[in-house]
Amino acid sequence: MIAKKSVVLLGLRAALLIWVGVGQPFASEADVSKEIVRALNEGKQVRLKWSSISDVRVPLMSLYKNNQFEPIWVRNGKLTQQAEAVIGFLSGAKDLGLDPEDYDRDLLLVWAKENLTKQLAPAELASNDLALSIGAMRYLSSLSVGRVHPKSVGFSFGVESKKIDLAAKLQELSRSEVPAGVIEELEPRFPIYQPMKVALSHYRKLAEEGLPTRFDFPPKFSMGMIHKDVPSLRRLLIALGDLDKTVKVPEDPCVFDENLAMAVRSFQSRHGLNNDGVIGRGTVSQLSVPIVQRVRQIELGLERLRWLPEEARGHYLIVNIPSFKLYGSRQGDGLGHYEIEMNVVVGQSIDGRATPVFESEMTTVTFRPYWNVPGAIAKKELLPEIRKNSNYLSNSNMELVDGANSGSDALALSPDVLSRLAGGSVRVRQKPGPKNALGLVKFSFPNTNNVYLHSTPSVGLFNRSRRDYSHGCIRVHDPVGLAEWVLKDNGDWPRSRIEDVMGSEEVVSLRVALKQAIPVYIIYLTVMAEPDGRVSFYGDIYGHDKVLVEMLAHGFPYPWVSKQ
Repeated sequence: MIAKKSVVLLGLRAALLIWVGVGQPFASEADVSKEIVRALNEGKQVRLKWSSISDVRVPLMSLYKNNQFEPIWVRNGKLTQQAEAVIGFLSGAKDLGLDPEDYDRDLLLVWAKENLTKQLAPAELASNDLALSIGAMRYLSSLSVGRVHPKSVGFSFGVESKKIDLAAKLQELSRSEVPAGVIEELEPRFPIYQPMKVALSHYRKLAEEGLPTRFDFPPKFSMGMIHKDVPSLRRLLIALGDLDKTVKVPEDPCVFDENLAMAVRSFQSRHGLNNDGVIGRGTVSQLSVPIVQRVRQIELGLERLRWLPEEARGHYLIVNIPSFKLYGSRQGDGLGHYEIEMNVVVGQSIDGRATPVFESEMTTVTFRPYWNVPGAIAKKELLPEIRKNSNYLSNSNMELVDGANSGSDALALSPDVLSRLAGGSVRVRQKPGPKNALGLVKFSFPNTNNVYLHSTPSVGLFNRSRRDYSHGCIRVHDPVGLAEWVLKDNGDWPRSRIEDVMGSEEVVSLRVALKQAIPVYIIYLTVMAEPDGRVSFYGDIYGHDKVLVEMLAHGFPYPWVSKQ
C-alpha cells in the first residue's frame, strides 16, 4: 500500500518541481511569524471551505507555539518533502470515503505551485501554511476517530480514548522521513476495513459505467420465463460479480436461464434476501438501488468503522443490527474475523423498540430465567389484557410481584394491585419455562438500556429475511451453541450439560458468572465486505444512514458534542 502511494507522491513532487524558479527570495521569517500569530488569534480562515477552525484551534496553537510560530511546511522558500506528501494524501482522501475538498486539497495544490514560482507576501505564506496544517489535522482526526462523534447520532461508543494528540502527531508528520507510515497507522486495523476500501473503489468505477438498475419484471419472475429486461439483468450481475462473464448466454438472451437464477441467488444472499432465485418485489427493489447509493453506503460504513474501539480484538461478540447477525471470536482481530455466526432477531423499527448501538461486557449467563416485564410493556400492553381477562396471567405463566422487592412472593390479583401496577409499584414477571419470552437462557451485559441476548420460543422468525420483531433485546437462533461458546472458559459446561439444565423443570433461574467477561459490541453497518471480495448490503432499517448523511453535510467542525 505504501509503495503505491509513494509513486503518487513522487509524481506530485515531480510536477511541483517543474514550477521551481531560480533564486526566489523568501519572505521575512519574522513577518511570517507575526501573520501566523494574527491568523491564529482570529480563529477563522476565510479562504478555507470550512472557515471556522474551532475544532483544531487549540492543537494548532500548540503546534505553532512549539515551532516559535514559524512555518511548518516551508524551508528556505520551498515546500518540504513532507508537505508534498501530505497534499498527496489529502488528494487521495476519496479512496477512504472522505472528500478531498473538506481538507482544501485544491487550494493547497495552487499554493504549492505559487510558492515555488514567485515570492509570496508574509500574510499569504502564513495563511497557506496554516491551511495545510488545518487540513492535515482534520484528515488525521477523520482517520483515527471519524468526523462525527458517534454519541451525536445516538451511538454509545466512547471514541475519546482513541483521540490523538494532533499537535504532536502533526509535528511528527512534518519531520518524518516516511509520512505514509505516520498516516496509515491511524486507520482502523479490523479485517473488514481494507476490503471495504477495495469495495469503495470498485463500486465507484461501477457507478461511472452507467449500469442498468431499473427493471420491470412481473411478480415472481422465475427460471424459464422470458422478459426484455433479462439482458440488462445479466449485464448488471456480471458487473457486480454474481455471474461469471464467461458463462454462455442462451440462444434467446431474454430467457431467465439456470445460470442467471444461480447468480440471482448469490445477489439475494448478499442483500439479506431469501435466496430462492425467484425475482420478487424485494429482489427488484434491491436490484434497482442506484450504484451511487451503494457507494454512499460504503462511505458511511468506513466512517462507522472508525468509531469502533481498537480493543475490539481477541475475545468478543459483535451483533450487526442491519444484517440480523451475531459474530464471535476468541482470538480475532475485530470485525471481519469470527468463528461463530448465527441469525438474530432485533428490535422493531418503531419508536422505543429499536435495539440501541453500544458496547459492554458480558458477565452472566442465566438458565431458565424469569422475564421481568419492562414497566412500559406491562402498562401499555399487558394491563389492558389483564383487566379484560382475569385468567390472562395464569394462562401466560405470569405473576404480579412487589416492584421494590426482587424476591417477593406473588401478589393476589385485586383492583388495588392493578392500580399499583398502573402506577409502577407492582411489576409483572413471567416464570421460567419453555414458553417464557426469554426462552431458556439469557446472556447479560450491563447497560442502561436493559438490553441482553436471549433464546426464544418463537423460532419461526429466524427463517425470515428481515428480523426486527423484538422490543429491543436480541434473540439468538442457536442459544445452546452460544452458551457453549460463552462458557468455554468456565470449565465443565459441555453441550450435553447445557441442554440438560435448559430442559430441567427443577432448575429455576440458575445464574452462572463468567470467569472472563466477554466484550460485546452492538453495531450498525448497512454494508460488510469480506477478504474474498464479497460485499453485502443491508437495509437501513432504523434510518441511521439518513441521519449520518445529514450530520456529515454539516462540514467542519462536525458535531462532536455527545447527544444526551
